[in-house]
Amino acid sequence: MNKKIILILSLLIIGVVGRLVPHPPNVTPIIAIALLAAHAFKNKWIAILIPLTGMWISDLIINNYLYAGYYDKFVFFSNGSLWIYGAILLAVLIGKVLIRNIKLSTVFLSSFSASFFFFIITNFGVWLSNMMYPKSLLGLIECYTLAIPFFGNALIGDLIYSVALFTSYSLVFSNRFELNTAGNTK
Repeated sequence: MNKKIILILSLLIIGVVGRLVPHPPNVTPIIAIALLAAHAFKNKWIAILIPLTGMWISDLIINNYLYAGYYDKFVFFSNGSLWIYGAILLAVLIGKVLIRNIKLSTVFLSSFSASFFFFIITNFGVWLSNMMYPKSLLGLIECYTLAIPFFGNALIGDLIYSVALFTSYSLVFSNRFELNTAGNTK
């Protein structure tokens, strides 16, 4: 099977499973997947569809099975999906712009940047669409302040997943490493 197809399927599986297994809040591989897909695929649509598809499939399972009691019907997109998916799209763009060559510094910078913008965008969406916070500057500050612990988790998770995924990708896609195929015993 083609390495690119294996990569697509692997990233989708990692994305879905990484959101479904028990984990600390906001420690998921989706941002790291968006960054790696942006680097690994010249076709921008493939780079965009991989993290969004992984997020959407896991959202379907989370919203309609794990948290089905919170909804009165099947949910294709939950409140806030637009903000979340938009932030993931921005992460793909950050990966396209910042990661020309895989270096620890560019992986860290892109991961930090994507995490930061994800925090800013999604929490603005929470403030804007949620009745929990007053629609004032103080309400916005309160929303961001209460979200800081989640940002810490997301930042750590995004950095760890990014380093792990980019390291794995570099090993598998370097010329020094080949996937064993039947009959090939290098």
